[in-house]
Amino acid sequence: MHKKLLVTAYFVIAALLQTMTGNFPLSFFAFPLNVIVAVIWVYLLWRLYREGNKLPLTRFLLSSRTSILSILLLIGGSLVIGLFPQLSEAEAASISGVPASLGCYNFMTSWIFIAILFLLLSNLAMVVIHAFYHRVPEKKRFLLNHLGVWFALFAGFFGSSDVQTLRIPLYAGQPGREAYSMDGKAYYLDYELELYSFNTEYYPNGMPSRFAADVRIGEQRTTLEVNHPHSYRLGEDIYLTGYDTRNVGNTRYCILQIVRQPWKYVMVTGILMMLAGAVLLFINGPKKVKS
Repeated sequence: MHKKLLVTAYFVIAALLQTMTGNFPLSFFAFPLNVIVAVIWVYLLWRLYREGNKLPLTRFLLSSRTSILSILLLIGGSLVIGLFPQLSEAEAASISGVPASLGCYNFMTSWIFIAILFLLLSNLAMVVIHAFYHRVPEKKRFLLNHLGVWFALFAGFFGSSDVQTLRIPLYAGQPGREAYSMDGKAYYLDYELELYSFNTEYYPNGMPSRFAADVRIGEQRTTLEVNHPHSYRLGEDIYLTGYDTRNVGNTRYCILQIVRQPWKYVMVTGILMMLAGAVLLFINGPKKVKS
């Protein structure tokens, strides 16, 4: 009963924060505050574990029931994201009603979804810490899978505040540095971009088959295609997202999208760890039960 009240109070507080303050202030928790909070949080979880099973919170976070609950809540949150159209912050704020007040139209940054992810990450962290200190069956495979999931979710959770998406229109022969965020704010890049030419290839029926922009990014000259980003530097990718549709064949401009994800490779590390765990599962097979 005590655990049920704890969980209920936890999500009631998240729902109240959502209705009273709106979505979680991601921009406030950008670097370096997100790193500081993450380090303190992991340290507190480790200290909780070191206190043993004397504390109810420690037992709760280590419980398999908590794992099942957090996974079910994550599935429920994913269903909300799939069932409700996910809008921009401004568009979601203009909608009234109970679902809107609970953040359903921009659910991934709602207090409720943040609370779900935080519970899941805390549970996973405690399970991983426990595995490090104890001999669990198939320990190497167990750690790879669970730590990999934790790294991937951790990077998405704490790194989302540092993700920046900018767009810049480039006109042929006119170098540019001024890019714009999704809410229209102007940002000046520390490197220059320039469009040299834009080429379009066609199928035999006359439909366009390939779009390619010959551009200069800083001192690098490269060809950008739709769905083929150019990795300019660590955690920064540049995409071709738009072009002059009124003058196909004589395109005068294109639109590039710059996506900065400083935590990208932390997430990739987690995914690679999960793949390694899956390979070990395939090689060693499931755990054999002695008869």
